[in-house]
Amino acid sequence: MAFHHHLAEYSLGEGELKPEDRVVVGTRRDVQEAMRIAQHLGLSSSHPDNIIDHHEWADGEYLPVFLTKDLSRFTANYVDAQGLAQWGSGLKGKTVYIVHTLSNQKTSQDLATRVDFIASGAKYHGAEAVVLLAYTLNYSAQERGVHDKNHPRMQKEEALRRFDGQAPTAQNHLMKLAVSGVDAIVTPHNHSPDDLQRICQEVNEELSPLHHRALEQNHTLRYHLSFYDLNLAPVIGTFITEYGAKKLSLNLRDKGKNILFLAVDKGITPFVRSCRQHSELTNSALASMNKVRARDGIAIDSLELAETENLSPEKGIEGMQVFVMDDMIRTGSTMDKNIRALSGQNLEDIKRSEFIKGKPERVAVYTTRNICQPQSIDLLFKNPMVKDVLITNGDARARHNLGRLATKTQILWINFVMGAAAKAIECGEDPNAILTPKYIREHQLLHIHRPHEHYRNTGDAEGII
Repeated sequence: MAFHHHLAEYSLGEGELKPEDRVVVGTRRDVQEAMRIAQHLGLSSSHPDNIIDHHEWADGEYLPVFLTKDLSRFTANYVDAQGLAQWGSGLKGKTVYIVHTLSNQKTSQDLATRVDFIASGAKYHGAEAVVLLAYTLNYSAQERGVHDKNHPRMQKEEALRRFDGQAPTAQNHLMKLAVSGVDAIVTPHNHSPDDLQRICQEVNEELSPLHHRALEQNHTLRYHLSFYDLNLAPVIGTFITEYGAKKLSLNLRDKGKNILFLAVDKGITPFVRSCRQHSELTNSALASMNKVRARDGIAIDSLELAETENLSPEKGIEGMQVFVMDDMIRTGSTMDKNIRALSGQNLEDIKRSEFIKGKPERVAVYTTRNICQPQSIDLLFKNPMVKDVLITNGDARARHNLGRLATKTQILWINFVMGAAAKAIECGEDPNAILTPKYIREHQLLHIHRPHEHYRNTGDAEGII
């Protein structure tokens, strides 16, 4: 069966769409993120569940069905120029946003497949454009392979041995998205944005013959991906400035002189530095924890503070309030070792830097994504130095898995930030140029959810700032 091609009337970047020209769907029913983005884009919160049926056959096979023929605002698409009934063009003139979040009920692979099927179904039925709003982009941590000779993390024999035999899953995933009809990907705080951008360009180069042919024939299926890594540093920096004292008990006096922004490794340091910059706490300190792994690639030989700013060996971290930051917590082991080192606890044979002198007053932990495995929950909950944990809903599983860690945790919703990014792309603008601290404040994009009522903050039942 040949893929039916529709002629394009709109492409992303030509101007902001009217709400009726947008379609928002999740990859399953009752996804809060999809409902909230639909509202931000001018649609009803019930729209995502009314517009698509996530049908599963008895044998477990998945079939997405767009319900356009049952909704009045799509009626015009079912009549041709001669006034005769036509089928298969229900999404003509529409831009489809696929809100992709992870779930405890479905595997990541299952949901990735659903994205492919929904995207191809949208283009098959006439959608002008498909945008993937991926709260977590699958396979982002698999951005390198044994043949990536120039990759900085593939220069040692141990790395080559580790990756030998592995498939290039990130590249495969992006290729499937492009062929399925996805035109743009928006993902917040990607694990390896530069690598994913490079892979995206490689995919586009490989598909360039199909892309040029599609442009010549003005098809809606364009075989070309745009990749947007949404920088959350302005969001986090603004949150600290506006609510760090109230929500995290941070001492922000004297431009944050008593605050230390700590990156758990070198890779996350640019993001942490950007968060600090956007917080406008110019007297705060910055450091990154440098971990040197043993030959097995797992154990840690040494742990030291590196790239320090506004820290002195004489004072060290005595009495400071430390904001420890990472993009993801899996087992929690790295975060635990960092905090124990800061607290002056013995870490077997792990060396400590001269800057790790003294003991901090308190520790707050931030991570964009926390899978909330039992081990990580246990480590963060039991550590007496950890007073607060701040996460985003970048991994939707977290709020369902928190357990007793909920008493320390607050969740920063990024739904409205994702919605604002979608509108920026419609207008041909870089979302990161739009989402400044001023824009975030003026459009009230900061929203906090407190599971089970955060132990120190009471008030509004929904936990919304």
